[in-house]
Amino acid sequence: MTSAPKSSAAKSSGLRILQNGGWMLAPKTVGAILSIVYLALIARSLGPDKFGVFALMFSFAQVVAGLAAFQTWQMLIRYGTQPLLDQQLATLSKLFLLCIGLDIFAVIFGTLLALAGLYLLAPHFGWSSDDQQLILMLSVLLLLSSRSTPTGLLRLFDDFKKVALVESFVPMLRFIGVIFVYFSGPTVSGYLIVWAASEVVPAIIIWGFILVTKRLPFAGRNMAEIFEYSALFPGIGRFALWSSLGSSLRFMNQQMIVVIVGFYASAAAAGFFRLGHQLGQVLARIADGISLAFFLEFARVDAADGGERAQSLVIKTLVVTIVSALVILILLLLVGRPAIIFAFGAEYLPAFPFVMVLGAAAAVQVAALTFEPALLARGFAGRVIWANLTGAVSLIGFLALLLPVYASLGAAIAVLASAIVSAIAMGIVFRFSRNEG
Repeated sequence: MTSAPKSSAAKSSGLRILQNGGWMLAPKTVGAILSIVYLALIARSLGPDKFGVFALMFSFAQVVAGLAAFQTWQMLIRYGTQPLLDQQLATLSKLFLLCIGLDIFAVIFGTLLALAGLYLLAPHFGWSSDDQQLILMLSVLLLLSSRSTPTGLLRLFDDFKKVALVESFVPMLRFIGVIFVYFSGPTVSGYLIVWAASEVVPAIIIWGFILVTKRLPFAGRNMAEIFEYSALFPGIGRFALWSSLGSSLRFMNQQMIVVIVGFYASAAAAGFFRLGHQLGQVLARIADGISLAFFLEFARVDAADGGERAQSLVIKTLVVTIVSALVILILLLLVGRPAIIFAFGAEYLPAFPFVMVLGAAAAVQVAALTFEPALLARGFAGRVIWANLTGAVSLIGFLALLLPVYASLGAAIAVLASAIVSAIAMGIVFRFSRNEG
């Protein structure tokens, strides 16, 4: 008599993952297609050297935003699922305000971090004072445009449609902006301004959705009072720290490597690396939609039922992600080289080895993407960070070994090797954590 409800619930979970994942899949698919088009326009109009400068500047701003920002959407889902199920909206509103407080702190810290980074790196890269002002502006706008908190609340309420709509604006705005700059006079600064606008506008729209559709009973008159709300959510401070550190470590494997390659080799090499990473990540970014939906559903299942049902959900999703990873590798191998020539031109063929190596790294990440949301949903953020830290430490070691020998390609191989180490570490952590919680 007990098996029927479980089966029904399992089907319900699978259906919700497909539905919510589908809403996240749509904008990521559109974004992946459009990103190839507008990157091709930028690359062809700037040439390898200036495209490398563009990649370096934007990667610097992304590193700043990634290192400073908190993963508040994970906090909302981890600590907001139970209050929502219990209809404790006053408690949920306090959690939401706490996340906003962390966002404000991130803007202040990120601005200081950007100033320090520019002071240290600008002389080496030859960035002028105008370049530095532009990069600082972009860094601050990326911090102010963080959509982590509002998207977290919308996902918590299963409102994936609005999240999908807003996320689809980013590649569309970039596409329109790139076409305008391309025909009006392509410059590095022009394309960077387009990138800034493509983050600011969606942020304004999604906050508008929150103000109009999610009326929570807000309380709290000042920042000190808001941060006192953390006492209502045991362990949230540690969770916020660990999940944010985990995100920072992922940025080491992505955007920060572009800056390292540019520092060690040249701007053109950084551009090839960035292009290879972007193309290699296209299909992996699509898979992120399923990961986000899975995190929300696992949090719901674990809060309501837990135990065997939650573990079964992980195993089934793991099979899907491994198959997806294999498809990514096959597609990259078959279409990578002709796609580069067709879209970007023969002068960008040096990016093909980066596409294959970094695509393989993306495939490994896709294969292991089930573990992290499952661990985070159960509150094991500390264990996630240790697994990611293992990959980050191995990345530093691999870079030290491979950069002097293979230059920028060595950096790509280091990323692949560290992705494998991180995936293995995450699997081991999940294996020993699945009976706890």
